[in-house]
Amino acid sequence: MDFAAGPPSRWVVTLRSGAAVELAADGFTEHDGHALFSVLANATSAEQEQVQVLGWSVAAPAVLVLVAKVPMAEVAKIEGGEPWSST
Repeated sequence: MDFAAGPPSRWVVTLRSGAAVELAADGFTEHDGHALFSVLANATSAEQEQVQVLGWSVAAPAVLVLVAKVPMAEVAKIEGGEPWSST
């Protein structure tokens, strides 16, 4: 499996508890009370069986793979979407 859209972006999810979670993802969406972070990846059928696929691209074999699922009730703030710093 490899990234179909290049390296993922850096996201920081600050929870209501004050804890911060750093994630690598292409983006996120809110669905059914959760923030769903995902990456677009080229994956074989066998690889897709090992991950949770959120959707399929018209540019097969690209699929949208779930990276993290965070309850929005626990989220204080979501920041990011920028490339990872090289420093």
